Amino acid sequence: MTRIGLVDGALPPAWPDLAGQDWFCEADGAPHSGDHAVAMTRTIRARANAVDVLNAVVFPGRLSTSLEAICNALAWLAEDPPDIVLCAFGMTRSSADLAIAIARLQREGAIIVASAPAQGGSVYPAALYGVVSVQGDARCAPGELSRLDLPHATFGACPQAAGSCGIRGASPAAAHVAGLLAHRDPALSASASALLEPHIRYRGRERRNDQREYAGRSSE
Repeated sequence: MTRIGLVDGALPPAWPDLAGQDWFCEADGAPHSGDHAVAMTRTIRARANAVDVLNAVVFPGRLSTSLEAICNALAWLAEDPPDIVLCAFGMTRSSADLAIAIARLQREGAIIVASAPAQGGSVYPAALYGVVSVQGDARCAPGELSRLDLPHATFGACPQAAGSCGIRGASPAAAHVAGLLAHRDPALSASASALLEPHIRYRGRERRNDQREYAGRSSE
């Protein structure tokens, strides 16, 4: 069974896929990050049926955190590295500690998937070396990818979270990619790019004609 590290808000303690959970922040009572974590996990499960989730809680309820919390969460995951680590967020700055934490997990064979917004500059950890960076791409249906090879994002994916119509953008796109990787079995001795290749429908950035094609296909 594929093991996925979810660096996010807190999943409910009775969540069926939850194999472990630790907190790296103080809960503030807001519901937003829990809803986000549930949406990310449902989106992963929509692509891969059998997963165990290790939930590293860095969002206290509000969708805000610190580099220290993220680094501590990644260090916890590195104690027993999962197959995939999903970072469905982007920080505007990095640090040496973050780069080291990501590299440590990568040396242990974990695939790091991180979200990158379609607009604006680079964010972290998506911009770090070897991280699978993903933005939302309206052309992509669930299960489809675009190969963008942009400075800030290598892949595009469906921007809609499974079962959560209010959560859209780069976060669910990254979760779709994490699910596709889990479905393809990251334990295989292949790169993330090779595992994702069968799902690529588009190459290059989205253009206006592509959007019309997508709209026509979705209305059939």
